[in-house]
Amino acid sequence: MSADPRAVRAMFARIAPRYDLLNRLLSARCDVRWRRRAVAMLPPGGGLALDLACGTGDLGLAALALRRAAAIVGCDACLPMLQAGRRRWRGLPFRPLVGDALRLPFPDRGFDAAMLAYGWRNFCDPRAALAELRRVLRPGGHLLILEFFRPQRPWPRLFYRGVARRLFPLVGGWVAGDAAAYRYLACSVDGFLSVAEADALLASCGFRTRRWRAFAGGISHAVAAVADGVREPAPP
Repeated sequence: MSADPRAVRAMFARIAPRYDLLNRLLSARCDVRWRRRAVAMLPPGGGLALDLACGTGDLGLAALALRRAAAIVGCDACLPMLQAGRRRWRGLPFRPLVGDALRLPFPDRGFDAAMLAYGWRNFCDPRAALAELRRVLRPGGHLLILEFFRPQRPWPRLFYRGVARRLFPLVGGWVAGDAAAYRYLACSVDGFLSVAEADALLASCGFRTRRWRAFAGGISHAVAAVADGVREPAPP
């Protein structure tokens, strides 16, 4: 699926006030646990981290809480999403910024780590977004992606094509008044990469030492990788 950037921004702007609530409802709060488990795949300590497509800051805030980053730059193309999250990072080393994932407003090799949760499949060019992430990471920097990939196994396929396509629009229409947005979010998975395709793309874009973790039997996956460059020991 090739997402229209303007349509995606408009969709997220509409649902921004209820976005966090819907995430918790539709996942039965599993999304909170998945983010924390994914962030734990990064090495302890860390320096400056980019949280791309950060939304209201869930992933970046988890990285700060688990001491996987010392400071976060949160970048999102949708200003209302950043506005919806601003109270959450007040007083924390979290700097929000509006930016395009395909033309990141950052210098080369400026980040020690980069993170992306549930936003990769919404980019019109996933390869170009990955190339930009590689550009802004220092050699040996760490990448973390948490995403819903196109299912290959029966259970995730049944979930997305059965439960999610029916339940998500109903709940989204009831809570956020926008069934169409949650119909898109459920259907977008079918047009995205599989885990195997994503792994091959990461390798071709200069990421090595790729480690995968599946959540809820394969409904969601996390991958941690290292940008080609100076050799570093694997995290514990």
